[in-house]
Amino acid sequence: MSAALDIKGLQAWYGESHILHGIDLQVPQGQVLTLLGRNGAGRTTTLRAIMGLTDRRSGSVKVHGQESIHLPPHRVAHLGLGYCPEERGIFASLSTEENLRLPPPLKSGRGKPMSEAQIYQMFPNLAERRHSQGTRLSGGEQQMLAVARILRTGADILLLDEISEGLAPVIVQALARMIRALKAEGFTIVMVEQNFRFAAPLADHFAVIEHGQVVESFPAAELESKRALLDELLSV
Repeated sequence: MSAALDIKGLQAWYGESHILHGIDLQVPQGQVLTLLGRNGAGRTTTLRAIMGLTDRRSGSVKVHGQESIHLPPHRVAHLGLGYCPEERGIFASLSTEENLRLPPPLKSGRGKPMSEAQIYQMFPNLAERRHSQGTRLSGGEQQMLAVARILRTGADILLLDEISEGLAPVIVQALARMIRALKAEGFTIVMVEQNFRFAAPLADHFAVIEHGQVVESFPAAELESKRALLDELLSV
């Protein structure tokens, strides 16, 4: 199975602060990788560095076999990457529909941009709230809109940062169904997630990050045998 993302020796800095110290990750096409770790371990910085959003980065980040380490974020996006930050970035003064239409489709992306009809079929809540302003959406609806906006671009690799945080269980279940549906469509997903109960059934592979390095990596089939180690590493 070919790798959608192949990351070797990834280092990243914010100003003078050296945050990542040689991250190695490989994510096959159509699989879900969950990044585990304590707050401040470097998980979010890993997503941002993959996207080119840190002050400086070095190493290798190949997207569908193409080296992207020296590319600016907008060029990285055109390789088929979509980043959904924890803060979501919804434009409060625009309606759901206007937010959804904002990002242009990627002409060079490998994925096929989802139509509005496909988006509303996957997210019925957004169809009902299509004329509501961003400020009037619930946290869960804003999260759905943030992901839907990426799908409109045609990105086929999704970087999702804490998408379940602070949301009601019924919304978390809807997001889990969304990820399963996207995976079935062939999307590749890298998730940073504190909600282990949410992430565990969805992931094909796990990587534990500590002090800006991958300290443990294993497939989902080994999850049960790694429980004691995870408790020790994550203090959960």
